[in-house]
Amino acid sequence: MGLFNRKNKKEDIIENEMLDITLHLNMRLMPIDRGSLFEDPIDSVLKKYDLGEVTGGGTLASKEGMPLSCDIDISIKKSKIENFKSFLHDINTMAKGSYIEYDGKREDIGSLEGLSLILDGTGLDENVYKENDINDVIADIDSLIKGKGEYHSYYNGEQNTNLYFYGNSFDEMKAIIEEYAKTSPLCENSKIEQI
Repeated sequence: MGLFNRKNKKEDIIENEMLDITLHLNMRLMPIDRGSLFEDPIDSVLKKYDLGEVTGGGTLASKEGMPLSCDIDISIKKSKIENFKSFLHDINTMAKGSYIEYDGKREDIGSLEGLSLILDGTGLDENVYKENDINDVIADIDSLIKGKGEYHSYYNGEQNTNLYFYGNSFDEMKAIIEEYAKTSPLCENSKIEQI
């Protein structure tokens, strides 16, 4: 190897200089779902391509414990920030209102729309809760909206259970879920909200 093929130390330092990024997800995700849907896959890609790593994360919750939004902390090579932004745009799994922050800049990212299906957790006949499984409701809806959206997370409150779905169109998901709700005992008295 000749002298002219080697990078000097200054170039090496610049190429490997790390940048702290916060990825803010405008999504209602329980911590375990934040980890499995975003933190773990992003960390895996960053490490595979030697770009950086996920260094932490957190979920902002209401006083009752309902998830409101999430942050993921990432350390990435400064020279690879454009690659990382392209990756985030390409995977298209984040909701509108999500963004990344670094070096005092904020860039919007995300195009999905959110839907919350709010199930009555206390007002239905006891047999409805005993004889029906919420996991079946999730699987049924996920199958019906396939290609238009998918289930991401939940919140189990004192009065209600909220199921969170994200997809390209709130209205399309809502129309499908409203039809399904007419046939599901657990969906009696349910409400749908855009999130």
